[in-house]
Amino acid sequence: MQASKSRQAHFPLHLRKRLLSRAHPITTPRPQPFTARVKMALSVDLKRAKTILVLGGPIVIAMFTQTFINVVDTIFVGKLDPSYATPGQAALGFSLPILWSLAGFLAAIGIGTQAMTARRIGSQKPEEAGVVLTNSIVVAIVGSLIFTVLGWFIVPPFFEFLTRNQNVLNLGIPYAQIRVLGILGMVLTTSYKGFFDGIGSTRVHMYAALVMNAANIGLNYIFIFGWGPIPAMYVTGAAVASLLSTFIGLVMMVVWSLRGKYRKPHRYYRPRTLNPKLMWEIVKLSVPSGAAQLFVMSGVLMFLKIIGMLDETAVEQTLRVSDFYAALPEWMQWQEAIRTATATTGTLFVTDWNFALISGRPPVYTTAAKLVIDLLSIGFVMCIAFGTATATLVSKSMGEKRFDLAEAYGWDSVKIGSYFFGAIGLIIILQPAFFLDLLTDDPQVINAAIPGLRIMAALEIFIAMALILTQALFGAGNTRFVMWIELILHGLCLAPLTYLFGVVLDFGFLGVWLSATIYVMALAVAMAWKFWEGSWKEIEV
Repeated sequence: MQASKSRQAHFPLHLRKRLLSRAHPITTPRPQPFTARVKMALSVDLKRAKTILVLGGPIVIAMFTQTFINVVDTIFVGKLDPSYATPGQAALGFSLPILWSLAGFLAAIGIGTQAMTARRIGSQKPEEAGVVLTNSIVVAIVGSLIFTVLGWFIVPPFFEFLTRNQNVLNLGIPYAQIRVLGILGMVLTTSYKGFFDGIGSTRVHMYAALVMNAANIGLNYIFIFGWGPIPAMYVTGAAVASLLSTFIGLVMMVVWSLRGKYRKPHRYYRPRTLNPKLMWEIVKLSVPSGAAQLFVMSGVLMFLKIIGMLDETAVEQTLRVSDFYAALPEWMQWQEAIRTATATTGTLFVTDWNFALISGRPPVYTTAAKLVIDLLSIGFVMCIAFGTATATLVSKSMGEKRFDLAEAYGWDSVKIGSYFFGAIGLIIILQPAFFLDLLTDDPQVINAAIPGLRIMAALEIFIAMALILTQALFGAGNTRFVMWIELILHGLCLAPLTYLFGVVLDFGFLGVWLSATIYVMALAVAMAWKFWEGSWKEIEV
């Protein structure tokens, strides 16, 4: 009998199952009705849902308030004089993707830290989780200092590539350079966040983010509009406020880490635990996530660049129908002769004032796109927050070798996110002007933004699926797949289709959102397929 069992143990799995079924025949259950299967597919396990919401609730609040820093900048700048407001909001629209191309790449250290921490907590190794934080902090500091210097010098040429609007350049370059000085604070904060999220203490970053955002609101008022001895700094003041509030948030995270509740069991901050090999493991796990973030932000920048081309096209169309140029084409020749004459060099005569006035048209489309992205970013970040909670649960379940539970958490989180954000999308579709009016007083910008906002709001369900499953795959350690998908979709889909639909086929601003629709749908399908396929269950981190 024992020999028989030994021989069976060497049989392939499917043959062993067949032998067992012969010894113990199993009656095949009758298939459930179609309606019952649909109901099961759409339902959410209440116990798992409670776990997701309890863990994800603080993350949602934290990331919402952290993102609201940028939205607050947009709101305050939008209340300035129109000569500052519209180009200022457009400048913010270009600045933030540049900032997140740099800081977001490094902030992926937080994703690697979270995955490695949660896996060690799941394996009942709290001290090893503390070692991950110590080494993550070193990687974050070194990387941040390098990228701060790099960012300061690349901001001006980046801006000049993205737009030719002089008002936007004058306001945007100083804003972006000041925000770059906050990369160290941003990246170190995400490193701490990754650790605390990984051990399940998601409230820590929530408290820091609430304090940080409250400080940002007060500082924005002081530095943008001026107060007492501090002069009004307008758009630059928004950058100073955001910079200071970023470091306030970091100080909160560091102080929280010194509490004995966390410091004693995890024993971080010990120099002897510094391990170049572990640092390299953090980097290896984080780089694909950072590259994915870089591809996303590069795609957004090209997206905005093409939208800026639509603003320039609007100026050119105005010039073509201008009576000044249409009726008196010789003026163009005279203007060129004056411009190139030695005697008039450096004088006001070389300025084509008619062209200057027309080309000074506010960047309506760029600003409208910025407002749509800002409103959607609130939903984006909340989806990512649900995904971050899911990533912790997935990674922790994998550390416990409970792979089916990890998968169940992923799908339940997708359902919760789809239902919630689908409802929000419906509200936005019905009242888009109400939400846009919170950010700007310019009716021209609001009217331009409404169609795009409605289209993107209709895609909230797919956005939720894509972002939540992206984070779940990060938690499982499958960062390379996400990196390649983002590279392919941004390189071959979003930017090229935006140019095709918006410029080549002359669909204008509506064509921009058509390309975004295709990108969102493709991303959702790719992430859903990969998570369903299940090969991520074999990854070790």
